[in-house]
Amino acid sequence: MLRLTIRIQLWLAILLVVTWPVFNAAAGSTGDYSPGDLVCAVTQPAFIDSINIDYGTTVKNFLPQIGGYLLEVPNGSDIEALALDIALRPDVLYCEPNFLLDAPEGVQSSQGFIDEMQVGSFLDQNAAALINLAGAHDLVTGGNVSVGIIDAGVNMTHPDLTQNVASGFDYVDNDSNAVDEPGGRASGHGTFVAGLVSLVAPDADLISYRVLDTTGRGNGYTIAEALLQAVADGCRAVNLSIVMTGKHSTLDEAISFARDQGVVVTAAAGNDSTGLERFPAKDSYTLAVAGVDSNLVKADFSNFNGKVDICAPATRVYAPYDDSMYAWWDGTSFAAPFVAGLAALLYERHPGASWDDIINSILEPAVDIDSLNEEYAGMLGSGLIDPVASLRFLDLQKCGDIDGNGQGPDISDLIYLVDYMFNGGAVPPVLELADLNGDGVPAEIGDLVHLVDYMFSGGLPPACDP
Repeated sequence: MLRLTIRIQLWLAILLVVTWPVFNAAAGSTGDYSPGDLVCAVTQPAFIDSINIDYGTTVKNFLPQIGGYLLEVPNGSDIEALALDIALRPDVLYCEPNFLLDAPEGVQSSQGFIDEMQVGSFLDQNAAALINLAGAHDLVTGGNVSVGIIDAGVNMTHPDLTQNVASGFDYVDNDSNAVDEPGGRASGHGTFVAGLVSLVAPDADLISYRVLDTTGRGNGYTIAEALLQAVADGCRAVNLSIVMTGKHSTLDEAISFARDQGVVVTAAAGNDSTGLERFPAKDSYTLAVAGVDSNLVKADFSNFNGKVDICAPATRVYAPYDDSMYAWWDGTSFAAPFVAGLAALLYERHPGASWDDIINSILEPAVDIDSLNEEYAGMLGSGLIDPVASLRFLDLQKCGDIDGNGQGPDISDLIYLVDYMFNGGAVPPVLELADLNGDGVPAEIGDLVHLVDYMFSGGLPPACDP
């Protein structure tokens, strides 16, 4: 019996050694987690009661959309050991400490360079010209689309943000005023991010969710809660300029839920200047955004790896800051909102587009920059975003969707076209999509003939020429 007991103890010790790196690797940039908390999910809701009885834990919060529990552990508990013990139960999907995430610039004590002389230009800056925002704004400006800014709060009194930013919730102070508070190394971060989304999509509605304190830190469960709230609030895109080295399982589930609801989540690749894959950028359902300079060369601080999906400007970027000031700032945190803003433009152009439609329209027409970055070829995703090309690409995918419902061409599109052409009906939301024969003249008799022939006689599919 003594020999059996020793063998069991030995196996438990080995198991602890093998599984410990899972938690250690999942930690934030400094390995920290929220004290006294676990995040867990179970196979059936009733099992959480037995866990609470067996371990003395109590439920602090529950996210029904993804089945994520926030548990408070008894005082003095060894959180890592308790998480491992619970995670091994057959009725548990995951259980881990509530790890912290950081704004990349907060970790590196990077701050904006304030434009005290007011010599910069928000609308006409190099980053805007690099991706031809003016050309994109000739087509759409993000109207009737909401974007979630999950960050350190937003300065909603800034002159460039007063008209289109609303407060969602402040999960740090537990109130409804999700403002960017001064006095910390991450102060201004959320405002800067919001400003860049607004630069790309000036008529989009931005909603601030404060999850990071003034040092730029926040726990993953709260960030997941904010993401789910952004989905519930109708956001079509959400920006996450935050990082950790491992994975936070509750946030991972929230990102999957957002994807299933058609919400595009953008994330900063990180500022380690290595091939390190940071979470949530490495999540399967986020767009991981690396940064480039004005010469389309990888920014010296930007991470690079096989999970990077796309690149955007990240050096000498100019945006709103504290009070009514503006600043220049470098970082992948500021590349990601360019892509979130692009998603807003695409959703305005085609409200019925699917998540896959939007993702493909961002990635497929991007500018290949591998030849300018031979050392990082294949590790900068599809290249630099090209908003005009993305909008045109999506138009081509939606050719024949005349009524703008995301489906088609079908009978409702035919009725819509006939009503417009002969009965004074409403103009198609994107008139170019009624150029069904691709001759450059939309909604004329040749297009109607082409559509009827395609739908009822096996003719060629619509071939718009946007």
